[in-house]
Amino acid sequence: MLRGAPFSGPGGPSGARGREMPRKTRVALALLALFAARACPAHAQPDKASPPAPPPAESARACTAGRASALSELGCELAQALGKLPASALVVAAPLVSDAKLADAAQLSSRLVSVTAGALGLKSSGEAATVARARSLAAQAGTLVHLVPEVQRGELRITADVYPVPRSFWDRVRDPEPNPRAHAFASRRLDAELRAFFPAVPLVAKRTDKAQTGEQSPVALACGDLNGDGSLEAVIVGRAKAQLGRVRAGRFVATATVAWTQLSPLSRAPLREPIGSASLEPGRWVDIGLSDRLDAVRLDASFTLREKLGRRLPWPGGGCSKILGTSVRPELEACAKGDDPPKSMPLEKPADAVAGATVLGRDGKARQVRALRVFNESTVLLRDDAGQSARLDGSGAQLAVGDLDGDGQPEILSSSDTLEDTGDALVVHTWQTDGKLVERFRVAVPTGVRALAVCPAEGVGLAATLLATPGELWVLR
Repeated sequence: MLRGAPFSGPGGPSGARGREMPRKTRVALALLALFAARACPAHAQPDKASPPAPPPAESARACTAGRASALSELGCELAQALGKLPASALVVAAPLVSDAKLADAAQLSSRLVSVTAGALGLKSSGEAATVARARSLAAQAGTLVHLVPEVQRGELRITADVYPVPRSFWDRVRDPEPNPRAHAFASRRLDAELRAFFPAVPLVAKRTDKAQTGEQSPVALACGDLNGDGSLEAVIVGRAKAQLGRVRAGRFVATATVAWTQLSPLSRAPLREPIGSASLEPGRWVDIGLSDRLDAVRLDASFTLREKLGRRLPWPGGGCSKILGTSVRPELEACAKGDDPPKSMPLEKPADAVAGATVLGRDGKARQVRALRVFNESTVLLRDDAGQSARLDGSGAQLAVGDLDGDGQPEILSSSDTLEDTGDALVVHTWQTDGKLVERFRVAVPTGVRALAVCPAEGVGLAATLLATPGELWVLR
């Protein structure tokens, strides 16, 4: 290491005595200085804190579940799982396999491959083919995305494999059948768009199963796959506790129970007939609210308290409304910070019962439907996010909304307008595309309807309806 003045290149002082430095030495020192500059840049200041690193890019938004068409959600999941693919890749689907009779299997296969290819930003083949045939179809593409679709137990399941396709003769000799270099799987329950490819379902409740619950004061129900394991669960909200569980051998078997005393203190003015509701977001959380309590709460997939939502009531289908006095305000707002704001659908009058659902049409488009019973009246007001509205008179104080037969038209479920339990009944109307409300069927419930919910369809048949009475849970199919 040189002492004294720093090295300044040819023409400057080159040593302690000013004699010219040998060329090899100058080159070595120059290289040493360059290495030092890269290792410790001139602007680096070791005695000061380094500036914070820029924040990482925002991750891709998670795909929805049950909020859009099943095909579009499947395409979203597969696209995220497979990542970036060559623009020349070709998407080919294998022949569709189904455990239920299909009205048009070829049309369904064509539809799912085109939607998936669109989500991947790739071209698709209209021919259903095995892997061997698909390799030939993708010979010029260089990359094959092979889909294997099947319908099993009311779900559409798609397996996707990405294969390199040998182009030259010698490539084919060296590796005639390359292994897949990427793999993905996704599944969704059949929605109205998919069920259009199956025979129509008659809207008739053919069977009613009853299960003992031990809950004498049920006020709200929810149904769905809370923990994301592929099986449906029921949430029963009572005045003292909330339970999560399934029906087994004529009994409701709770897998988790939480007391309201652990969730929220009592309201200062509880009602004689409380207003309650529950809204389940599959695989994520369930929001429950009760006019007896100061706060609605959000429970996570393990049924433990995640956060308090204030003095509000959650709407099935998303969003919350404030409880003021003895009624629920009709204005919708997000239940918690970070939630998507609910679509504004003013219903104008305060309520004593609320319901809602996202209904998928046969065109794959989502329709948000809201219903409320006007406070202290037997009138139900209906509105959707397209601005359509309807009115149902003679309704009781229990409501639910869902698509029971999978035809894309929502069903409005209500109790009877009666003061005597012995005269109560479940009444089902369809809100038709022409705007009319048509009664489809009714079932007598002489013990009184205390809460209603519609489950996601588990197959190509009628979606299950849950009905709570004191001490019992009815499952209508």
